[in-house]
Formats: sequence, structure tokens, C-alpha cells
Amino acid sequence: MNPFTFLAKSNGLLLHEHTEHVVRGAENLLSRLSFPPEEKADWLRIIRECAVLHDIGKAHRDFQTNLRANSNVVAIRHEVVSLWICVAFLEGLSEEHLFAIATHHKGVMYDRAENLRGRLSEGLPGDLADEHIPRDLLLLGQMPAFLKIWNEHFKTAFPIKNSISESLSEVLIPPVMLQLLDKSRQKRMAPEPARRLRLAQARALLIASDHIGSGLRHEDLPDWKLLSPKDFKPKQHEFRAFQRKLLDVRGDVLLYAPTGSGKTEAALCWVTSNQRENARLFYLLPYTASINAMTRRLEKIFGPERVTALHSKTLDFFYERLENEADNFEGKTARERHAKNADQARSMRSSSKELFYPVKIATPHQVLKHALMGKGWEMGLFDFREACVVIDEFHAYDALLTGLLLATVKWLKSPQFNAHIFFMSATIPCFLQDLIVNEVFGGDRSKLYAPDESEPSDRAVLDQKRHQLFCQSGKSVSDAVKDIEDLLEEKKSVLVIVNNVKTCQHLFGQIRFSGFKMMLHGGFHRLDRNEIEEAITNEELAKRPQLLIATQAVEVSLDIDYDVAFIENAPIDALIQRFGRVNRAGNKQVAPVFLFENIMGSVEKIYDREVMDKTWQVLKTLDRQHLSEADLVAACNQVYENGYNETQQADFDKGFHNSTINGFFENLIAGHWQGWVEEVIESDNMKVEVLCQNLLSDYLEFKAEGDFIRASQLLVSVYWYEIKGYIIKDQKLDILIATNLEYTPLFEYSKQAKAGSAKFL
Repeated sequence: MNPFTFLAKSNGLLLHEHTEHVVRGAENLLSRLSFPPEEKADWLRIIRECAVLHDIGKAHRDFQTNLRANSNVVAIRHEVVSLWICVAFLEGLSEEHLFAIATHHKGVMYDRAENLRGRLSEGLPGDLADEHIPRDLLLLGQMPAFLKIWNEHFKTAFPIKNSISESLSEVLIPPVMLQLLDKSRQKRMAPEPARRLRLAQARALLIASDHIGSGLRHEDLPDWKLLSPKDFKPKQHEFRAFQRKLLDVRGDVLLYAPTGSGKTEAALCWVTSNQRENARLFYLLPYTASINAMTRRLEKIFGPERVTALHSKTLDFFYERLENEADNFEGKTARERHAKNADQARSMRSSSKELFYPVKIATPHQVLKHALMGKGWEMGLFDFREACVVIDEFHAYDALLTGLLLATVKWLKSPQFNAHIFFMSATIPCFLQDLIVNEVFGGDRSKLYAPDESEPSDRAVLDQKRHQLFCQSGKSVSDAVKDIEDLLEEKKSVLVIVNNVKTCQHLFGQIRFSGFKMMLHGGFHRLDRNEIEEAITNEELAKRPQLLIATQAVEVSLDIDYDVAFIENAPIDALIQRFGRVNRAGNKQVAPVFLFENIMGSVEKIYDREVMDKTWQVLKTLDRQHLSEADLVAACNQVYENGYNETQQADFDKGFHNSTINGFFENLIAGHWQGWVEEVIESDNMKVEVLCQNLLSDYLEFKAEGDFIRASQLLVSVYWYEIKGYIIKDQKLDILIATNLEYTPLFEYSKQAKAGSAKFL
């Protein structure tokens, strides 16, 4: 028998070649993870040995038949055969070896009543006897010779059994291994959490190594970079005093600093003091737009090969970047280019979830999925070790997500991870600061940092008055249309921010202005939204729209700066973000901000009415005053002087006391995940993506051109209650079509292009 003739992939890659790639991937991965030397040596030995053996079951005749036919001719699980071979022919392999090999593709079994696709079969012993082993006794009879050659080639020394007492077809996996591959019994068979943790860690490292080898990244893993202050020091000025202080702070921090004061540089100053070799940097932000922008920014600091983005629209982000690269257009038809870029974008998205990226910019959901044991949680066992975790714009999360996030931070600070945490915000109220100090920092208020009024460089950002507030009691934005039109005639740039899409659309048609105007709201599909965001953040200010009418979508970290704002009342933390889009850099004279008490349209499903009413009462006392960031934070503290209201507190407690997160290490089941986690977390905002009925032909045209990602970007995000009863589910296309939505083109916002907006019929 010649082991070097067997296939590993249907593309012709040989089994020994793939195994070599995975072994090399394991070696390179382990050298780039944060381990003490002794533990690294231990895991390197185990995972290298697992890599050598993990796919030997592919030598089975039926699996080779499948590969050569490039289809699933015969149902067979090659990792089950690999496990059987290891048990039947080799000695001295540990539970970690066998468990990782058995589960490197599928998880452990569910109970029979909840057996779902994606786990090893319920009837594992029967499968072995009836479907796998007896069909290739010739191979199995020659397996000792195969393993001897395999040992020599990979320089391993697995002891091979000289004789097998039972018939080959009757040699079954030991009962203890079958029980470890059963979710309902694993905890009883391995009551010590440390033992189950070792199984999960072995599985994670083998899966990661297999992914690296299969993706041909085994010689192409990014090295960790030691961050230095010179890598990100501002060109225009020296570090501010509060930033310099953080260069020498070790341990957890909660930073309050005004918008525009340099919070990102402050966070990176802290990273330089807390980074540990090969440990990861996680930078968490609430919105995909701000994540994409931060990804580009950190790529310039760390190098693009070390940085990746993680969020629900990562595929779009990578695809847009590839489509905009000029060299992708040369010598290709549009269909060829779209197909090439789509394949590469999918590969980049898949890689973004891997262990080997030193810097990851993500939503909190991407971390929560690990703490809540969503699929792939085992990777976090190494990804979060000794990590620096920056949590930006912490104020932006609702009470439930805040509770879940703080529970997850405590999980990250456990001895198993020993991560360092850096919270930062421009608007975090005192009650939330106290929550973090008491629940996460153990009451240690020395971890609170802010710009110091006694330092000239800090005082410059604290004392700066950027806005003058004009409270419009009993009025709505619609009452100010004439004032808006007059300001536009005076060449002022005007920002209008309202609370729902219908109001935004109504005002866009009501305000008469022949110049460059745009809307930004959740009713745009992603193709148009990408174009709008590019226009409103254009580096040439003259090319930005003079009038922008937006919803809370504008609160994200978009670099926009207007002369005057007309804003509907909202919760104080949302308003502070809205104010920050006017005179953002503070380079203009104090900018007028008109705040309207009356809301056009419903906000009950968006905001807490009690918080909105309290916000208005507090800000009314500041009418006509010039406001600094300190004034706004003081107002925020007044609104939240009693902390969360009863409903919010209940939501926070539900998240903070989550039993899965708090009992993670005691109750984990190696190889088992909770498939509902992603749905629960991702659907928390109660929105779904649908196709407007009149865009079906465009959708089909993109699909026909092979531009599947562009087709998906035609979907719009709406609240479920808005389209309930008006949905057609196209099973063939696998999309939801909303019959009460029409995507209406808008021609007046740009001379070169058009965009559209979803409207309810």
C-alpha cells in the first residue's frame, strides 16, 4: 500500500500534502498565541500529533470514491473512521487526541429528542458497524503498514498494535469515548471542569489548524506587532496630558473624554502599556460603519495583514473594498470580476473569524457569542487570553445588552483569560460609571480617568463651547421649514435629525432646496447607503451635501460637521451624539442647535418615553446657553440621576445574571454549542432584512450576472411589525419579499447618481 496516492480534496490535493499543511499550520499558529513556554510545548506536541492523524480516515475506499466523483456518492464520516483507526491500531493516545480528531468537523451528539444537523450521529456505534468499517476491510487489514510509513514520513512515533484480538469489524470505540461524544453524558463522565476544558481546547486548536491548512495559510500567518506611541502620535500636536498619563497605566481603565479629544489615541496609549506578546487586541464598537472606519484606521497603524473586521456585514465590507481596487478591473468582464471578488470576499470573511489575526475590530455580539457558547466558542479560549479589550461608545447599548456585556467583561477577567479592559465614552452617566466600578472593578475608583482641568492641553477640550441650545417648546421640525430654507439660501450647511424614517422622507419632500441635499436613514438598501455615506464624508467639504436629513443612523461614528442643526427630542445620550455632528471639530463659532419638543410620528418602539420626557425637562433649563461637553455630561447625569428605570433595571439584571455566562467554566460541554444564541442576540433590535417588491427584477438581474453580493445588498432593514402580514417567502431565492414596501428613486440629491428609499404603500 502506498499512503501517498490517497486524495484529501476533490481538487486533487493529496492526503499527505494536506496533512503537511495542517501540521505546519499548527506549528505556526501555536508560535503566535499567548502561552507560557511549558503550556505551549505541551499543546504543540498534542496538536501536531492530532494533525498527523486527523484525516487518515479519508483513506477509506468510499471516501476516495466520493472525492474522485466530486459528490457524496456514499454517506461516510471520515473523522469517525479516523477515530476508529486510532482506537483499533494505535496505543497511548490521550482523550484530548481522540476527542479532537472525532469532533474536528462536527460537534458532540444531542439527546435523541433534539438531534440536529451539525452534530455527530446519534447512533455512532451502529454507524461504525453498518456503514463505515466493514466496507473496506482490505484497507483496514493493511492499516499497520500504512501507519508505519505515516510515522516515518511525519517523524512521529505512535505505538502500533501488533495484533488485534477481535475481528476488525467488531472493534468499537471504548465506552468512555462514546460517552464523551454524548452531550447528555459528558459532564457525568468528566465532572471536573478542567478535564472538559482540556477537551474543548484540543478541539479548538485542531479545528483552527485544519482551517489554516485547508485555506493554504500555513506559511502566511501574520506576526504580532509591538505597538509604539510613535506609530499613532498625532501629527498636529503632542499627546494631551490625559493621553500621556495612560502610557504608564497598567490594568483596567474607564475613560470619560469629550468628543474630539482623542479617545482612540488614548486607548492606544493604554494598549502600549498593557500589551503582551502574541496577545490579541479587540476593539469593540456598536455600529458597522464605525467598525469599518476603525478597521481602515488601525490597518495603517498595525499593517493590513494583522487587522480584521468582525460584524454581520463583514462580507459587504470586504467585497466593496475589492470592487473599488483599480487592478481588479484589468482584463476581466464584469461577471468575471464580480465572481472573483465575491469568492475572495467570502474567503476573507471566513478568515476573519480565525484565531490568527492579532487585531480584531468587532461588535460586542462577536464576543458575546463566545461567552454564551454560540458556535465556535472554543476559539475564544485562546483568542481572549491576555487580550487587551477596548470597549468604545459604551453608552450606546440598551440595558439588556449592557448587562450581558458587563457579565462578559467579568468572564474575560477570569483567571482563564486574564484580559485587560478599557472602557471609554464621551457620555457615560455617573450611575453607569458606578455600575462598572462596583461590579467589574471591585469598587476601585482609581481606575476612572478623565482629562484634567489643571492641564492646559486637557482644559482646551473641556472648556470648549461648541453649541448654543434653542429649545422649541410645543413645536415640531415641520414648523421650522421656512427657517431651514432661509439658512440654506445663506449658504449655511444644515443637519436635520428626526426619530423615524417616515418623518425623514416627509421633510425631504417638504423642504424646498435646489442644491445638493441627501437623506440618511434605515430605509435605504446597502448599495445606496454605501454611496450616501461616501458622499456625506467626502474629504472635499464642497462635495458634501449642504442639507442632510437623517434619523438616528447619523449618530454612528461618521465624520460629518454641519453649521446648524434642527433636532427632534430623544434620550439625552442619543442627543449628545447628535450634537456632536455639528461644529464637531470646534473650529467654527458656537453653532446653533434647535431642539423640538413635539415628535412627528411614533417613537414608542424606539425610545423610552420616560427618559425622553426627563431629557426635555433637563435641557429646557439650558435654553439659549452655550454648551460644553461638560455641560452635556452634567445634563446626562441629571436625566439618569436615579439610574435605570424599573423596566431597564429588569433588563440589565437579566443580562448581568445570565446563567450561561456566569456558569461558563463549571457547565461547559466540550464540542457542544447553543444554536439559538446567534438568533437571540442578533434579533434583539427586532429588525429583519427584506426585498421591496419592485426590486425583484433588479435582484434577479444581479443574480443572473453572477453578482450575488450586490443582489443581497438590495435588501432593506425594517422592523418586523412594519411588514408582518405583507411577507412572501421565496423558498427558491431564500429571501423575504415585502409586498407593502416600494423602493422609490430619488433624483435630486446628486447630479451624477441616483439613490432610493423604501416607502410603505
